[in-house]
Amino acid sequence: MNAPLRRPRLTALLLLLPVLLAAEEAAVPPAADTELHKIQGIFDTDLPKTERKGSVKFIVHPHLGDLTSRSYLRVPIGVRWGANDHVELTATVEPYFQHGLRSGSPGNGIGEVQFGAKYAFREWLKPDYDASVGFNARLPVGSPPLDLTDGYNHYTPYLTIAKAVASHPGLTVFVSPSLDLMDKSSVAGTFRKNDPQSSSLTLGGGLVYDRYPYHYTLEAGYQTTSLVGRDNQQFFFIRPGFAWDLPRRLTFDSHGRWLVGLGAKFTFGPDGTRIDSGGKIRGEFSIRRWFGR
Repeated sequence: MNAPLRRPRLTALLLLLPVLLAAEEAAVPPAADTELHKIQGIFDTDLPKTERKGSVKFIVHPHLGDLTSRSYLRVPIGVRWGANDHVELTATVEPYFQHGLRSGSPGNGIGEVQFGAKYAFREWLKPDYDASVGFNARLPVGSPPLDLTDGYNHYTPYLTIAKAVASHPGLTVFVSPSLDLMDKSSVAGTFRKNDPQSSSLTLGGGLVYDRYPYHYTLEAGYQTTSLVGRDNQQFFFIRPGFAWDLPRRLTFDSHGRWLVGLGAKFTFGPDGTRIDSGGKIRGEFSIRRWFGR
C-alpha cells in the first residue's frame, strides 16, 4: 500500500511511533504464537519459521492507507496452514471495495490471488542457523483498477537463512535471495515509478527485533533485471517497519491475534527516488477454535 511523497507526516509518525510505544509499556518475552510473520507491504520477507503442525489460521489485513491514497480499499483475506512441523501452505485473495471517501468509481471485486509454500530445513545449517526455501505466486484476476496491479503474473522462488543473535535476545538477522519471474497476464495494469518491468533477481537481507508486543523490522536489498530480465535496470531499496500486537482490551476481548503495522519503503532506481508508506491492521484467527477443537 502506497502513499504519495507529499505526505511526509506519515513517514515521521512511522519513525516516532515505536519510540513512543516502547516508552509506554515494558516488553515481555514473546510466546510461540506471537512470532512475527510476513506482513506484505510492511515486512515482506518469509522467515524460516512455519505454522505449527495442523494449525490453520484465517487472516484478514485491510490496507489502511487506501482510505487516503485510493478510491477503493483492499482487504486481503487468506489462510495459513501448517501441513506438518516444517511445511507451511498459504492462500490469499485480495478483494477491493469502493469506500466513497475519494472520487472515482472502481467498483468492487477481486483483484489478485496469491499462493505460497514454504519448507523449513530441519537439519541443514543447524544449530547455528535456520533456513527455508519457498515459492510464492501472485496472479491478477478479474478487471481490477489499473493501479492495483501491473498486469503480470509473478512467480517468486526464494531462500532465507536467519540467525538469532545470542548476545541480543529477540534480535534475528537474515539474508534472502529471490527471483521474481514475470509473465504477462490478460489483466490490464500499470507500472509504478521504479517498478521492474521484467523478471528480476533480488539480493536482500535485514533484521527483526522482537520486543513483544512490539516488533521492529528492517529490510534492504539490491534488485537487478540484468541477469534474468529482458532489460538492464538496477534498483536499491530500504524498508523500515514496525508492528504492534494489540492488547485484548483494544480488540473487544477477541481471542484472535490483532496487529497494527506501519512501514516505509525507499527505492532508488532509474526513475529517481520513490517513497512508499502506509499501514495495515491484521487479524489472525484459529479455525480450529471456531469449531471447538
